[in-house]
Amino acid sequence: MRISTGQLYDRSIQSVLNNQAELSDIQQQLSSGKKLLRPSDDPVGSAQVIRLTEEIDLITQYKKNSNLLTNSLEQEETVLSSVNNAIDRARVLMVQSGNGIMSADDKNAIAIEIAQIRDQVFDLMNSRNPSGEYIFAGFQSASPAFSFNASSPGNLYNFEGDGGQNEIQVSDTVSLKMNNSGQEVFENVYSRLKTSITGSVGATSASLEIQGQSAFDKFHSNNYDAITPANNEFQVTIISPTQAEITNVGTGAVLDTVDFASGSTLLYQGLEFNISGTTGDTVNFQLEQPEKKNIAETLNDFVEALTNENISNSDFDEALADALTGVDNSKTSIGNAISQIGGRRNSADSVLSSNLDLEIANKTARSNIEEVDYAEAVSELSRQETALQAAQATFTRVTGTSLFDYI
Repeated sequence: MRISTGQLYDRSIQSVLNNQAELSDIQQQLSSGKKLLRPSDDPVGSAQVIRLTEEIDLITQYKKNSNLLTNSLEQEETVLSSVNNAIDRARVLMVQSGNGIMSADDKNAIAIEIAQIRDQVFDLMNSRNPSGEYIFAGFQSASPAFSFNASSPGNLYNFEGDGGQNEIQVSDTVSLKMNNSGQEVFENVYSRLKTSITGSVGATSASLEIQGQSAFDKFHSNNYDAITPANNEFQVTIISPTQAEITNVGTGAVLDTVDFASGSTLLYQGLEFNISGTTGDTVNFQLEQPEKKNIAETLNDFVEALTNENISNSDFDEALADALTGVDNSKTSIGNAISQIGGRRNSADSVLSSNLDLEIANKTARSNIEEVDYAEAVSELSRQETALQAAQATFTRVTGTSLFDYI
């Protein structure tokens, strides 16, 4: 095989250029810290780096979402705790007002403080986040959650939002609610369950009071029929001088047989009857429909009872019982909401911890693929320098060959 002088020059120059290119790549790897300078260096590795980078960027966004969620839940928890503290104080004042030695002036003083608590609670129910959105308005967060209508006695404080709860994604598979709707926390709070005598046959006198609210609430819950009103009427029938029978008028079912003495107290499921009658006499009572009332309305109703100079003692006691039950039910609702917030925060922390572990794993995998091994790169740099020097020396020797040198 004959090799021309031109071929010798071309091959020598190409060898030098190739070594220079490889040396340049090594130098660029060392300066950039990246092993993959172009996709062609490792097509499969380049695709993996792109995928891992996308995963890392997504996790970064999830971390931001988790921080946003935590801040939102912390703010809501602070507001709910403030409401809870305020109605705790209102409850203390309510109990004080039930003291029989309280004068009208004392009740007025209590009314003034409870009215201030009412206004404070109403403001807290319309709390806004740093973005100016109303926390408890649901999806209608651009407008106040609750409004005040002075022209509607008995229904002054009205919920204007909806039951929506905004959610935020904190991982590929987990999204958590950022808020509780005021409809759930404040509005859908049951007021005191009640009952009343609807009629009697034969009995000379009959009265009914609720003495054990918890026991009666359980009885009401187990027996109230929202579909058939007739099933909500019950009858006490005196079946002997010493016994009475409780039946459901609508269904005819016998619920219980209790001890009875005419003119004496008859206790049943938290109810206190006082019936004077003989065998065969009956007294009917009815479970009233459950009603819901927000805490601001409950506080306002009690303020009106405190400032009503013409209210009877029995009516005031009834108003006090209504207020205490409303406050207790509101505290239960707020407590449930705070528990939900705690559960979401625990879930958010758990997901965040998983995301951080996954981020570290992805960054390590990406580093192994694309980042340069400096010890290896420095050794390669030395090798390429030696190779380049050899190529240059060879080029000088080859191109310097001539027969004239031997003449």
